[in-house]
Amino acid sequence: MTFRKAVEGTPHLEGAWRAGLGALRTRDRGHIEPSDPRRLQGSVDIDGALRNPQPNANRWDFAIGYRHTDREKDCIYWVEIHTAEDKEFKVVLRKMEWLRTWLTGDGKILNQFERDFVWVSSGANLLTLGAPQLKQLAQLGLQQKTRRLRIPSQRTH
Repeated sequence: MTFRKAVEGTPHLEGAWRAGLGALRTRDRGHIEPSDPRRLQGSVDIDGALRNPQPNANRWDFAIGYRHTDREKDCIYWVEIHTAEDKEFKVVLRKMEWLRTWLTGDGKILNQFERDFVWVSSGANLLTLGAPQLKQLAQLGLQQKTRRLRIPSQRTH
């Protein structure tokens, strides 16, 4: 199954798929750097699509589909573009908790894809990232990137 078909088969995401990085807000597109833009399989504004059905949730920002040269199936990059400050750390953790729960429910089709969870700093990285914070990120499988997510052509892991 392709990323696009999975999105179209997911409750409340019907019609949310966009080509390339089209689902990202203009100010956020610069934070994503695919090595080969032609390999992008589309994007979805998860936060916007689920605003009405889950207005009080700490929703994740985006899902980006990419077909790596060493894979036969699409991979999903679950991307949260958010300020990286100590006071925002718990907000991003709540969003990650929400995403993991959503992926076991309405998002279960999308949960079948190879994936990365990535928090991209929308500005300077002001996190002190002491040992407990690093451990929490690692336990959640959440990568933290400063300013930009570079999506490689090959997925070596």
